[in-house]
Amino acid sequence: MSFLRALPSLRSSVAHRAWTASFSSSARACASASSSSQSPDLTEFLETSQDIVPETDLSSADIPPAQAAAETAIVDDGPPRPSDDSYPANPAAAAVKAAKAEVGITKALYAVSVKATRNNTIITFARPNGNQLVTLTGGKLGFKKSNRNGYEAGYQCAVGVIAAMEAELQRTDYEWQLFLKGFGAGREAMLTAVTTSVGAKVKDRLKRVTDRTPIKIGGTRGQKTRRI
Repeated sequence: MSFLRALPSLRSSVAHRAWTASFSSSARACASASSSSQSPDLTEFLETSQDIVPETDLSSADIPPAQAAAETAIVDDGPPRPSDDSYPANPAAAAVKAAKAEVGITKALYAVSVKATRNNTIITFARPNGNQLVTLTGGKLGFKKSNRNGYEAGYQCAVGVIAAMEAELQRTDYEWQLFLKGFGAGREAMLTAVTTSVGAKVKDRLKRVTDRTPIKIGGTRGQKTRRI
């Protein structure tokens, strides 16, 4: 049984030796035949070919610069481009350039605070450090009792504060922000004065409007309603 199992391996090794022997003998025969068949004329030609001068490469020859530029020029097959003067001038270009030039320049930010309650209207104009320049109320302008919380009292206060803002604008260049507190009639009076011709000089310098009215959510019971 052991001899029968080893028989395939013996056959494969013997076949491999026979195949390699035949290949090596054929290779030696071909080499000897090629060496013997090489003619002396071919050997002489190979020896003399080393003295042949190689041909010059015309692509590397000197070409005039103008001709070379013309050859390397890129042909644009697209539509013709208009000249720089064909477009109309943009009227807002100067304003845009001026706005870009002012980027990074910080101006003083003044504050106008409006407290509009059900009994009075108080408007204050202050510097950035908090120093008050003008404070006007309905009582200071001569309105009595319930007239102090009316629309006319708030409008007169707004006109007086805007006049003080224009006077301050002649002394220094500044921007301002508006703070609103309360839902009285003076709130709408101040907004109307700023958006109409009364506040035309200061309206463009307004940067922010903030509502600081406290809103009660839940909590304890409110104060009893006042009766007059």
